[in-house]
Amino acid sequence: MFQRIGLFLLLFCYSPQYLHAQEWEFGAFTGASGYIGDLNTRNPFKFTDQANAFFLKYNYSSLSAFKIAVTQAAIQANDANSSNSSQKQRNLNFNSAITELALLYEFNFFEFIPGQRKNNFTPYAFTGISYFTFNPQTSYNGNTYNLRDLGTEGQGTSLNPAKKYGTAAIAIPFGLGLKYSFKKNFIIGFELGYRNTLTDYLDDVSGKYVNKTALTSTNGTIAAALADRSADVNSGVYIGQADLQRGDQSRRDFYMFSGITISYAFLPIKCPPFSNK
Repeated sequence: MFQRIGLFLLLFCYSPQYLHAQEWEFGAFTGASGYIGDLNTRNPFKFTDQANAFFLKYNYSSLSAFKIAVTQAAIQANDANSSNSSQKQRNLNFNSAITELALLYEFNFFEFIPGQRKNNFTPYAFTGISYFTFNPQTSYNGNTYNLRDLGTEGQGTSLNPAKKYGTAAIAIPFGLGLKYSFKKNFIIGFELGYRNTLTDYLDDVSGKYVNKTALTSTNGTIAAALADRSADVNSGVYIGQADLQRGDQSRRDFYMFSGITISYAFLPIKCPPFSNK
């Protein structure tokens, strides 16, 4: 019996799977989150809120890994903070929670083997696919409103043939990172990642203004008030005339994360040297 156990351990230790140093890794991410869209058109490094994540990674080889991650974050933007005069006059704002489930593939530029001094550092690139939920909101007269429910661009009415957008979508993640193995099983890193979403409504802004009187009749006074808030900063004059551009519907929105990762690698069992004596 003991001979069989010994033979099994020997075969396990010297199997191709072991020799490729495959291992599982569990970790967390913390850092900042941001957004690019109709209320932030130019700055890809505008991080405004907090992002946190947990992930499980399978290191397929010293050069590649697969990772599944769950992230909770927030994004926001405000035309009042823009350097663009047109955006300041538009005077829209939003905030949204983001919950993301992502499946990612990492490629290491150098061989990376946790626990080995010669291969304990590498830059890497990643891409994949993610599913996320969002819900753009704003405050008005002391109350918080879900902008999607209001149909601020007339969605779902005769003013706009488009249906109200969903609050879940697919995104394509991509980015770069650095990681360093220390204390044998532990890995620390820095990561910058962007999500190219398949929606233009992270911020509730995409198409054109609709007639304010008609919008009031169909969707209510709150919807009309939040569709065009320009009068608050233009001496009571509204700039949102019907059929004028409210957002840029030719570009989809992005959100992004930047921060530190820390993880623990479950290293393979070290086997004793093989001897035929």
